[in-house]
This record gives sequence, C-alpha cells and structure tokens, in this order.
Amino acid sequence: MFIVALVICLVSASILTVLHFQMKFRLEAAGLPVKWLMTPLDDFRMWQTYVSEAPARKWPIWPFYVYRVVQVLFGFSGVVCCLALFRR
Repeated sequence: MFIVALVICLVSASILTVLHFQMKFRLEAAGLPVKWLMTPLDDFRMWQTYVSEAPARKWPIWPFYVYRVVQVLFGFSGVVCCLALFRR
C-alpha cells in the first residue's frame, strides 16, 4: 500500500509541476505579470488570471481543472503515505 501511494504521490507531484509551469509560461508569454517566487495567494491569482484569460486567448482550460484534480490526488496519496509509515 505504501509503495503504491508513494508512486502516486511522486507522479502527481510531477504532473502538478508541469501544469503549473505550463500555465505560468503562457501568462508570461502573453505579457501578463507573474511572480517567479509565489506565495499560495499569488498562486491563486495566477490560476484566476489563467481561467479568465484562457477563452480570449484561445488557450485550453483543461490544465487548470486537471491541476486541481491532481492536487487532490496528491494530497490523498500523501496522507496514505504518512498513515502507512506511522502504522509500521
């Protein structure tokens, strides 16, 4: 169980990183200001900006939704990893 949760955690973290920078680089390429070092509030603003700009710039909206789903998967798999470690 631990190994499966760990693999899911690592794969979802990789997907999150790719999607985060995909959205970030699209916003930067469009000339919209995006911070390099972000707080969670700045991250939320980036998502908001991406979702509002995507239809006008003909960007796909799916990266935002996949990001949110994978973020939940990452959280659950992290909890399972912690529970499996502490039950040993």
